[in-house]
Amino acid sequence: MYTDHVTRIVWNGIQSRWFGVLNGVKQGGVMSPILFCVYFDDLLNALVEAKVGCFIGNMFVGVLAYADDVVILAPTASAMRRLLKLCEEYAQTYSVLFNGAKSKCVVCESRSKVKALGFNRDVRFTVNDFVIDIVGSWAHLGHIISADKDDGLDIMQHSGKLIGQINSVICTFANLDPIVKTKLLKSYCLSLYGSELWDLRHTSIDKLCKSWHLGLRPVWGLPYGCHTAILQLLADTIPMYDIICQRSIMFIRRCLHCRVTLI
Repeated sequence: MYTDHVTRIVWNGIQSRWFGVLNGVKQGGVMSPILFCVYFDDLLNALVEAKVGCFIGNMFVGVLAYADDVVILAPTASAMRRLLKLCEEYAQTYSVLFNGAKSKCVVCESRSKVKALGFNRDVRFTVNDFVIDIVGSWAHLGHIISADKDDGLDIMQHSGKLIGQINSVICTFANLDPIVKTKLLKSYCLSLYGSELWDLRHTSIDKLCKSWHLGLRPVWGLPYGCHTAILQLLADTIPMYDIICQRSIMFIRRCLHCRVTLI
């Protein structure tokens, strides 16, 4: 798959000569995440042995890796710099380039801690001579992580995505029966990836539920003021909030039965 891997570039209908691919793994390949983990195993072990990152009890959780995405968790700025230094040393030894321009740092402070310390303004991290931006929030594996540990941004992102998906289904399949359109909405628009992590008491969830109800009403030709209970009976669906709660409960149940100690 890799020793004889060749490719070529197609630009504006013109094809280049074939040339060998000497590094990286195939994007979208089933084996790519596994091969990446094998290649990065030495780095992960080095970070574990440093013992300066975050711990849950005696369990080290200072580094999380999935496919080509590596997350470092550290309780202090000095610990973070130590772990980044190990990454730089590994990169130099194994010809890896960490993209500092795409790397971001989110500083999550304790809610009981005084926030007037200026930590967010003064801290500075680098990797491969690139300065890592300090941001208030960033998307990780599709879920927005916020410095204040608030789920509002992630919920609102899903709400906007939900509205776009609903409009797409309604416009594309405008002439279909309402029952069919409802089934399409359920299968295409209710992935709600990451909703298991939300605080179920968050007020933004109400806005997400409202977006779902507003999308269902035109499917059945119902007026804006129609009660949601009637809408749920026609669409044969439980309330959106109940769907989110159901997903959260199932997620917790799977975690409790998981054999992985960290989970």
